[in-house]
Amino acid sequence: MLLALTTSARAQQPMPAVGDTVKGIFIGDWLQNPPESGEAFHGKPVLLEFWATWCRPCLKAVPHLNELHAEFGEEVQFIGITQEPPVVAVPVLKKHRMDYAVASDTEQATTHKIFGTWVIPRTWILSPDRVVLWTGHPTRLTAEKLRSILGTLRE
Repeated sequence: MLLALTTSARAQQPMPAVGDTVKGIFIGDWLQNPPESGEAFHGKPVLLEFWATWCRPCLKAVPHLNELHAEFGEEVQFIGITQEPPVVAVPVLKKHRMDYAVASDTEQATTHKIFGTWVIPRTWILSPDRVVLWTGHPTRLTAEKLRSILGTLRE
């Protein structure tokens, strides 16, 4: 499996591990389907997908993420985030349907730095209070695994 390096391949800090609490998700621009509150966290777990327009594995994972969103979109806030500016990302969104919220990171790539994400695609499942519940390649997140993760939040 080939993973792509993002344009800022020198991450500022190591990736948070399962159980770690992250500072947050910082959005420069919502490109489509923003949450009603405009905030990434609003009482729901978050599935955060790091992607880029030039990343073929990222675009290949989109149908799988759309399927997960169709099943879990009421329970989980799905967000795709790219470092690319809207002028670059929006035309790709017209060709590759993403059914979930899509955002562009801040100009300083704040969210990418917080997550230490320099290899994409990369998916994170976060609790409503920003605790990392799972991370990995998006195609390795099955519906069963996501259902199990959500079950631990209900306990």
